[in-house]
Amino acid sequence: MVPADEHRYLSTHPWITFTFDMGRLRPRTWVLLGEAASKCEHLARSVMPPAVAEDLNQVSLVRGAYGTTSIEGNSLSEEEVQAIVQGQSSIPPSRAYLQQEIENLLSLFNDIARDCLEAPPPLSPDRLKKQHARLLVGQPEKADVVPGEFRTYDVVVNRYRGVPPEDCAYLMDRLCAWLNDDLAALDGNDEVLRVPQALALAILAHLYLAWIHPFGDGNGRIARLLEFEIMLRAGVPMPAAHLLSDHYNKTRDRYYAVLERTSRDDNHPVEDFVHYAVEGLVDGLRGHIEKVQSMQVFVMWQSYVHEQFHGARTRARARMRDVVLALPPGKWTLPDEIVLLGKRINEAYQGTTPKTMSRDLNALEKMGLVERRRGLGVRPRTERMIAFLPPRRG
Repeated sequence: MVPADEHRYLSTHPWITFTFDMGRLRPRTWVLLGEAASKCEHLARSVMPPAVAEDLNQVSLVRGAYGTTSIEGNSLSEEEVQAIVQGQSSIPPSRAYLQQEIENLLSLFNDIARDCLEAPPPLSPDRLKKQHARLLVGQPEKADVVPGEFRTYDVVVNRYRGVPPEDCAYLMDRLCAWLNDDLAALDGNDEVLRVPQALALAILAHLYLAWIHPFGDGNGRIARLLEFEIMLRAGVPMPAAHLLSDHYNKTRDRYYAVLERTSRDDNHPVEDFVHYAVEGLVDGLRGHIEKVQSMQVFVMWQSYVHEQFHGARTRARARMRDVVLALPPGKWTLPDEIVLLGKRINEAYQGTTPKTMSRDLNALEKMGLVERRRGLGVRPRTERMIAFLPPRRG
């Protein structure tokens, strides 16, 4: 065993210290971490129909799997990855290895999620090695790359040189011990700070594994998988835990540039990588929350409209109810286009005059269910479901 103070990485990679002063984070980063934690809580407690929740989970899974493999060169499209997730893939044999990579990753995602719901085992080098071996099943063989084993040779990726090979096992032991200790400490932390600190820890885990670069291939995917696992262990909802891989892929030039600066620049600006990652996470969470809120408004709007027409026994009132329910939220529809919104509405207006449509829209406007504007048409007033919407200007 090499004495701790004689490891070669100490001179080649002195920035690998397994410590990080959270005081280095910018005030803006702390604001974003707080927003991310708040939105994760909001998402976790959101009420929605099971089918909608399943759709959100699947969309996030597809983007997470697509993002983390696409950034490493997998040429399957997001639509092809979605077909694999849905069990409807028709990938030709010549590209079967690309599908296999996605399936390997999906299996790992599922097993990690199951472990985190039960009693997750401690993070360990052996666990990461097994994940690496599973990740590379069915993939083209590369010289000197042994699935599930740390490398025994020097490696250079772009302009970055990984740690000396003889230090890989030691550093991975240190990394897992550090992460396990910090994860355990989170349970005793102030609840307000627990999730923000867990998010920062997940990003740091990603960064450290990328720095160490213990495997001959697949380091980026394993680093992002570790990041995903730590987020789940901290209670981050599944759709949110996939957002970072999607963000890195969508901004891959910046991803590699910020990642490179953390080891190249003299001050090793780890805080820049944390800020970059959290900024993308918050953007993704805002998108998720917007979708959830839109769904909730839509469900409440339908209920409200049915309530307004409760007991509607006349053909005219039933027709008006169907019109307001068919109008697309957030869009203006010209009166002449209303009959195109569905077969039921088209049939309801057959044999009527334009005055009938005008009379129906006037009645709906008086009920406060629609807004009409000359030249634009009509739109449903779904914003009435938002209790504290600020006054509109103009």
